Amino acid sequence: MLGLERLAVQSRLILLLLLVSLGSILAIGWIGYSSASEAITHAVQEQLKSVRHSKTTAVLDMLKGLRDQALSISDGRMATEGMAGLRRAYAGLEDVVLDEAQEQQLRQWYATTFITTLQKHLGGSPQIEQYLPAHPRERYLQYHYLLPAAAAAASATPLVSATPLVSDDDSEYSIVHSAIHERVQRAASLFGYEDVLLIDDNTLEIIYSLKKRADFATNLRTGPFASTNLARAAETLSRSRDKDAYTVVDIESYVPDGGLPVGFVLSPIFSGTEMIGILALEFPVDRIVSLLTGRFEWQKEGMGKTGECYLVGSDLTMRSRSRFMVEDREAFIESLRKSPISTAVVDQIERQQNVLNQLPVRTRAAEEAIRGREGLAVIDDYRGVSVLSSYGPLDLESLRWGVIAEIDVKEAYAPIRAYARRALLAATGLALATALLALVASWWLVQPLRQLADAARRIGAGEMGVRVNLRSQDEFGELATTFNAMSESLREQRSELEDKARENQELLLNILPASAVALRRDGDERASRQFADVTVVAAEFSGLEQAAGPDAESRAMALQSDLVAACDDAAERLGVEKVRAVGSAYLAVCGLSVSRPDHAARTVQFASEISQIVAAFNRDHAVGITVSVAVNSGPIVGGVVGRNKYLYDLWGDTVAIAARLAARGVQAVQVTQPVHERLADLHAFDGPAEVEVRGKGTVRVWQLRVASGGS
Repeated sequence: MLGLERLAVQSRLILLLLLVSLGSILAIGWIGYSSASEAITHAVQEQLKSVRHSKTTAVLDMLKGLRDQALSISDGRMATEGMAGLRRAYAGLEDVVLDEAQEQQLRQWYATTFITTLQKHLGGSPQIEQYLPAHPRERYLQYHYLLPAAAAAASATPLVSATPLVSDDDSEYSIVHSAIHERVQRAASLFGYEDVLLIDDNTLEIIYSLKKRADFATNLRTGPFASTNLARAAETLSRSRDKDAYTVVDIESYVPDGGLPVGFVLSPIFSGTEMIGILALEFPVDRIVSLLTGRFEWQKEGMGKTGECYLVGSDLTMRSRSRFMVEDREAFIESLRKSPISTAVVDQIERQQNVLNQLPVRTRAAEEAIRGREGLAVIDDYRGVSVLSSYGPLDLESLRWGVIAEIDVKEAYAPIRAYARRALLAATGLALATALLALVASWWLVQPLRQLADAARRIGAGEMGVRVNLRSQDEFGELATTFNAMSESLREQRSELEDKARENQELLLNILPASAVALRRDGDERASRQFADVTVVAAEFSGLEQAAGPDAESRAMALQSDLVAACDDAAERLGVEKVRAVGSAYLAVCGLSVSRPDHAARTVQFASEISQIVAAFNRDHAVGITVSVAVNSGPIVGGVVGRNKYLYDLWGDTVAIAARLAARGVQAVQVTQPVHERLADLHAFDGPAEVEVRGKGTVRVWQLRVASGGS
C-alpha cells in the first residue's frame, strides 16, 4: 500500500482500471460461454422438436383431410350411382372375348411398355404371364380402355371423355363408364388425386380406374397384384359393414405404376344399408414430400446445411425423400455403396432415383418412433454420420409412421465452438483496449470542455436527453449543471410535440381511411389516388322517420346511430371500409386501403348482412325500416376533400352507379354485371333486369337471392 501511495493519481487510476477490467473480462467471459453453450444446445434441440412436431401435425392434417374427402366422396351420388351401374355392367361382360389380333396388341403393350418400365424401376426379369389378366373379360376391358389411355398418354393427348377409342365397344359398361368418367376426372383434378379406383367388395375386382393402369379390371384377391398393400386393405375393408370405416394404405412400391411409390385411402360405398363397393383414392406422395422438405428449401425452414425431416415406415424404410440425394445424387449413391447397405438395395435406389420404400433406416431413433415413443438423442443416422435426432410417431388408425428431424452434430454445435473462438478473441481485444483506455483516460478526464462541445453538437444534430456528467465544483461543474437543465427542458418540449403529433395522427385514423391519412402525410392537400379495381356498396335506408311521440326525433337518431354502428361492425369484420354515412345513405368500399383479391365476394357478403341487420332491427325495435343496397365493381378515384376539416370521398362511374341504384328504393341487394361475372358460381341471383340509371344509361342488374331468414 505504501508503494501505491507514492504513485500519482493518474497512475493509480490506470492500475485500478486494468485490474478491474481484466477481472471482469475473465469472469464475464466464463459465465457467458457457459450460458451460451447451454442456450445454443437448448435452442437447437427445441428447434428440432418444433420442426418435427409441426411436420407431424401437417402430414396428419393432410391425411385426415384425405380421409374426410374419401368418406364424403364415397357417400355421394357419383360414387353410389357409378358403382351400382358399373358393377351391373361389369357383370354383363362375362361372355366377351378378343380376337387374335386384339389379344396380340394387348400382349405387345405388356411386352414393350409395362415390362420395360418394371425392368427400369425394379430390375429383374418380369414375365408377361405374371401380369397379363387371365379372364377374357379383364383382357377385353384392358384392350378397350387401357390401351387407348396409354396411347393418349404417350402422345401427350389426355383422354377428354370416357368414350372408348374403338368403335366396336357398344356395351352397357361403355355407357355407364362414359356417364361417370368425366365427373371422376373433375373430382380428381380438384382434390389432386393421382388415381380413383372403384372395387367390387364381393369379388375385389377393380371395375373402374381413372388412370387405367395394369391393375384396371384385375382381381385384388386372385390376380397378379393380390400381394399389394392395396389388395390387403381392400380385403380387410370388404369385411367391414361400417359406413364410416376407412383405411389409409401405407406407401408402397406399386407394381401397376411401374414400381413407383404410391399410397391409397379407402372407404366403403353404401347404397342405403347395403355395401356395394369400395372407393380407393391414390393420394399424391409428392404432397407429403413437399410438406416434410418445405418444397426442398431446408435452409429457409431453419434446417441449416445438413438438417432434414423425413418419414420412416413400420418396415424401417424411408417414406419420403432424402435431402442428401436431392442435393447431390451421385455423392449420396456413392456414400451408400460404402455403407453396410446391400448392393441390391443401392442399385434399386439408383434405378428409381428415389429412396421411398427402399432406403433402410435402422437407427435407434427410427425404431423408437415406430414403437410409439418420442425423444431426442445423438445417434448415427442412415448415412453413418453422427446427428442430433428428434423422433416421434405419427398415428392414424392402423397406420403408423415415424417422423424424424435431424441435423449433423458438427453443424448443430458449430455455434458453440464459434462462440468460444469469438469470446477468446473478444477477451484478448478487450484486454488490449482496456490497457489503452487506461492510458488515455487520465488525459481525457481533464478535458471537460470537449465533453460540453460534443454534447452541444449532439443536441444540434437532433439528439435529445444529452447529459454531461461532471462532478467538479468549479466553473465547469456549474456550466455542466446548466447545460443538463437546458437539455432536459428541450427533451420535455420535444416529447410534448411528439405526443401532440401522435394524437393528431390517431384522430385522422379515426375519421379517415388509412389511404387518406397517407395522402395527408405526403403533404398534398389536394392529393387523390386512383384505384383500378375495387368493389363499392351503397345502401339507402327508409323508414327511420316513422317514430312517433314527443321524443320521436331523439329515438330516430338513436335508431340510426345503432343501425350505422351495426353496419360498421359488420364492415370491419369482413374487411370492408366505411367511407361515409350521411342521413339515410351509407357508402363503403372493399379493396381500397388493403388490396384484397376477393373484394367482390366480401362486399356482397357485407351487403347481405346489411339486409339481415335491418331485418333484426325491425324485429327487435318494432319498426318498418327498409333498405336498398347496390354493389358495383370497377375503377374509382379516392381523395381528401377540404383544408381545415377533412372528408374522404370517392368519385367515378363505379360509385355513381352504385349510389343511384341504391337510391331507386328496391328492397333487395342489387349487383351489376362486373360483380355478377365474378360471383355467379358462388351466389344465386335473379335477373338480369335492364335499369335506366340517370346520367349513365342502361345498366344490367341482378338481385341477390337471399336465403330464408334474411331481410
